[in-house]
Amino acid sequence: MNKIEQFRITGMTISGFKSYEGPTELTFGDPTVITGGNGRGKTSIADAIAFAVTGLPFFGERGIDRLHNESNPDVSIQMRFVDERGTAHELTRTRRKNRMTISYDGYEIRQLDLTDLFGERDVFLSILNPLYFIEELGEDGKNLLERYLPHIPQETILAQLSESVRETLKDEFLLSPDAYLKRRREEIRGLEDRITYLNGQKDMAVSQSEKRDKAWQELTDQQKALKEEAAALEEKQFAGLDVERMQERLVELSRRYDETAQDARGEAAEQQKELHALREKIVRRQAEQYQSKYTNPLAELSAKVRELGAHYQRESAIYKAFHAGMECPTCHRSVTEQTLPEVQAAIKKTLSELYAAGTEQRNQLNELQELDRKAMETFEQFKGEDLRRWEAEISVLEQSCAERSRSGVAESSLIRDEIQSLTTELEYGKLTQAEYDRLSACREECREVEAKLSALESMTAEEPSDLDSEIRQAQDRIGEIKRIMTNVIAYISKRAELTFSQLKMNKVEISLYDVVKSTGEVKDTFKFTYGGRRYDRLSLSEKIRAGMEVSELMKRLTGRNYPTFVDNMESVDDLANVRPTGQVIMAKCVSNAPLQVRPVKPIVCVEQQAA
Repeated sequence: MNKIEQFRITGMTISGFKSYEGPTELTFGDPTVITGGNGRGKTSIADAIAFAVTGLPFFGERGIDRLHNESNPDVSIQMRFVDERGTAHELTRTRRKNRMTISYDGYEIRQLDLTDLFGERDVFLSILNPLYFIEELGEDGKNLLERYLPHIPQETILAQLSESVRETLKDEFLLSPDAYLKRRREEIRGLEDRITYLNGQKDMAVSQSEKRDKAWQELTDQQKALKEEAAALEEKQFAGLDVERMQERLVELSRRYDETAQDARGEAAEQQKELHALREKIVRRQAEQYQSKYTNPLAELSAKVRELGAHYQRESAIYKAFHAGMECPTCHRSVTEQTLPEVQAAIKKTLSELYAAGTEQRNQLNELQELDRKAMETFEQFKGEDLRRWEAEISVLEQSCAERSRSGVAESSLIRDEIQSLTTELEYGKLTQAEYDRLSACREECREVEAKLSALESMTAEEPSDLDSEIRQAQDRIGEIKRIMTNVIAYISKRAELTFSQLKMNKVEISLYDVVKSTGEVKDTFKFTYGGRRYDRLSLSEKIRAGMEVSELMKRLTGRNYPTFVDNMESVDDLANVRPTGQVIMAKCVSNAPLQVRPVKPIVCVEQQAA
């Protein structure tokens, strides 16, 4: 819904609201004067206007139940007004059985829609009620002003400053000068810490230089003493010895030792090869198993014997169980008492033939098994003879290897002992063990001292960092930052000045923040004075005059020109300190007088003008 930038109330109908039990028609003008005694409903009109638009009373307090009339619980507020174009509108708010209904020009709407029309609650009440902003909002009033104060572009602020300040700040982004100054202070602290560190490094470098010079001298003296001691021992070590002849003898012994070892290794390798071949033959021979050539014939004969035996058993069972009346197994005819002996004789003959054949096959099987047993014994005999012969050969070879090894070891041992003796003599010379150990220690200590001297030399050779130059650069940067900060502080002061100029009123002064001139730090504050005096020390009339100026300020900042309801006008002689730009409704207490709403100048809408 479109914003209503200006409106004037032309009339109201109030019912069931506070002291208004039945429908009461009120007509308004511009201005409007309301008079009456105490408790006659003057302030209730102000509550009704606020309630119609915001759903809250004149001072925005909660607790809607206290707005109901004791006899009529159904609240109904109809407010008729004309907007900035002179168009008439009607806003109605009713509350029946805890259900709130809002209608605008005949259409039901929501409270959110009213906010779009008339602005947020605090803005509307700050315009309608001159005392609302100061006495009710407190710190929220500061936030409300800051939201509606127009943003001042950086270019506008810079244009108000000197040429030198503009030149310094032209490339700086000052959307939040406070944060900018905070970052610069942190940068200064970082640079100051860096300077402290560099001064410490500078002092430490001087101290380390002195320590290096002292250490260099001590190490040089130590190196000289060690070299002199080592030279004396080296001179004694080989005095009177033919070192060259000793070295030649050592070379000859080494050659002989290698040849002896090589010959011994060659012969041993050959014998080991023979031993390995014999052991492999033994393993293979041991793994050999007897393979019978009678396996198949034995299997065939065994099968025949089993088959004949089984046949014999079947026929024997038939013979024993056979009697007259049974079926002949050959011709399959029934056997009678007369033919029984003949059939039994035939079966008995068959049994005899089977037994003879089985006996013959069994004899052949036994003969074949005996041949197989003898062949296996012959195989095992030959195998045992081969193994014993090869083991004897292995024993002879191992004994030969052992004898050859003992002989080679003895010769090698003699040569090795001479090599060791000669090597020791070439190493120690005429030095005792203690003297030799000291010579080795002198050499090792010399190497350590040389390494330390080399390290000191490299440390001395390194180009020291120009600490003084770094310190000067940091100090120059601090000075540059402080100059920029001074200009930023001037920028902040000018911005505050321009911001406060938008809050300028006749006798009222409002300050949202203070600028600490020494640091440029912006501190939140909310100061409100009238004629230079604090608000809490003003009289009621002065508070009303001050509130009127604030109401006009809110109109100017928000672009909304709404009615202002001035209560307790009996305490105010005049409102000469302010020139209201919109409709003014003034309520004045007249002792024991009935309620009277008198439009001083009627309001004409577009429809009336056309008529």
